[in-house]
Amino acid sequence: MKNLIYTVFSTLIIASLVSTVWAKNPNDAKFSHIGNSAAIPNNANTLDATHKFDVHVQGKAISELMIDLPKGVSIDKGIEVQNKLSQKIPTTVSMNATKATVVFAEPVAPGTSISIRMKGVNTQGYEKTWHYPVSVKKVDMKEEISLGLARIQTYGG
Repeated sequence: MKNLIYTVFSTLIIASLVSTVWAKNPNDAKFSHIGNSAAIPNNANTLDATHKFDVHVQGKAISELMIDLPKGVSIDKGIEVQNKLSQKIPTTVSMNATKATVVFAEPVAPGTSISIRMKGVNTQGYEKTWHYPVSVKKVDMKEEISLGLARIQTYGG
């Protein structure tokens, strides 16, 4: 019986230590990653919505950001990038029906959080969660590195 109590007690202590490690702030990560995302407004019937997501730059500076556009989504008023003080970051944006590429005038330094704002987004009235695959090019690298999916939820109205 004592062995069982010690085993349970030891297991609980180990589990609490592991969960403490996992609860670290995601901004402390060693790699760039996607943060918060939203649709403004989040009504699927809005013809000029803004879909936004944050990118936390870590590791090496980034020189480009690529967004694959889901089928049924168009961006009619361009893409704007801002820092956390809501100041515009100079970029050159190119888009086609399936992909948007944002090239930064100066590389975005590690430790910086930026907000990507896709303006004039039309979703043809479909209410759903839109998945935007996002990747970056880091300074002195030719390959794209996937950051994952920016998930934007829209609702019917």
